Amino acid sequence: MRYGMCTDIATTTRDRVEYELLKRIKEAGFDFVEFPLMMIETLSDEDFEVLLAELKRLDLACDCSCNFFPGRIKVTGPAVDKAEIDAYLDKAMGRAHRMGVKKIVFGSNNSRNIPEGWSLERGYDQMREVIEELIIPYCRKYGIMIVMEPIRKQSGNILLTVKDGEYFVNRINKPEIRLLADLMHMQYNEESPEDLRDVRPMLHHVHICEMDRMLPEDGFSEFLQKTLKILKELGYDETISFESKGGTGPNSLKNALTQLKRQFCS
Repeated sequence: MRYGMCTDIATTTRDRVEYELLKRIKEAGFDFVEFPLMMIETLSDEDFEVLLAELKRLDLACDCSCNFFPGRIKVTGPAVDKAEIDAYLDKAMGRAHRMGVKKIVFGSNNSRNIPEGWSLERGYDQMREVIEELIIPYCRKYGIMIVMEPIRKQSGNILLTVKDGEYFVNRINKPEIRLLADLMHMQYNEESPEDLRDVRPMLHHVHICEMDRMLPEDGFSEFLQKTLKILKELGYDETISFESKGGTGPNSLKNALTQLKRQFCS
């Protein structure tokens, strides 16, 4: 198992790297840090080189990256611009490769949500087309997997549940496109933890936190306990990241990580 910490919710500096947070993540004992790809893409060349040097100094890996697309880039609806998407992917996935990223999370609800009057099936067709024509070639070039993220119904209107994710991944049927389970989104959707049993063969990454993106530093809710127990029973041993707020104190990250490891090792 590889344990990570996402930076997108744990910091208010969404447009730049918070190096103090990186230090805390390393000191807490995490295996990797998970940056928003859309933030990495906006860094100047100089700032990106500084980041690479600091990651090397800290000996902190970047197994995964979240937040694939910024909201300005649409993959459904009438404003899809394939040239814009390709230019973004060229820079963003090239940088991800240099950071050692092996999995990119495709949530990006503001990018993929279908506009009013647009059919769900048409939205799925557009996402599939973008993935097959534009994304998969970069996956193959850089050895990167895309994990589709189902997003709660309060924030998204396409690919909402892990069962939706199973449908879409099977529809593409390419090894570069797999599935993520975000346990908070599952809880908001009132999905059954048992659904993870059906999607296990395609499940390659997990995001974990409590409701409202709270860091579970003092114990896990009943829902998380159930889902983690099922993941353990299924032999899940890939990557899992906290996508949460940063906690209440200096030891919050370490406490949360210790408890998570205990769920899989006990």
